[in-house]
Amino acid sequence: MARKRTRAATTVEAAIDSIEDAATAVGSKVQHGVSDAATAIANSSLVERVEKQARTSRKAIGKKVTKAKKVAKKQVAKATKKVAATKKVAKKRLAKATKKVAATKKVAKKQVAKATKKVAKKQVATTAPAAKKAPTAKKKKAPATTKKAPTAKKAPTAKKAPATTKKAPTAKKAPATTKKAPTAK
Repeated sequence: MARKRTRAATTVEAAIDSIEDAATAVGSKVQHGVSDAATAIANSSLVERVEKQARTSRKAIGKKVTKAKKVAKKQVAKATKKVAATKKVAKKRLAKATKKVAATKKVAKKQVAKATKKVAKKQVATTAPAAKKAPTAKKKKAPATTKKAPTAKKAPTAKKAPATTKKAPTAKKAPATTKKAPTAK
């Protein structure tokens, strides 16, 4: 499209230049007519068409620019939202991790306290009984046998076909009558 406009414009310019050259040769009377001719050419349908195409192409370019701006704004907004969401998630994870660390510290403190109490009790228990008790002879007991003897495992056998036994048909019982005999009044 741009080539056609350029060609048309160059053709018009060439025509005007050639007319002006002829006009200078002819004189001022012709020059006056040439300016009228240039005005007529400027108002011609070809020039109007070229200008119209230029306007429409400018509009199309403007639309594309505005569309590109909108797309860019949307992308920026999306990226901003993602960043905000990522920050939120990071804060939540940090809070969870902090809570876990605090809970782990509490548990560790409790375990340390338990262990120190146990060690202290053992130390007290080992030092105090040795001083109080005199060694006595212990009676030996016969060991009790409460363990069961291991049972032998069965060797795997070949699979048997399922038994197909049919029950013999039984005779149906006569239905019991539960009707009461009519009583006389």
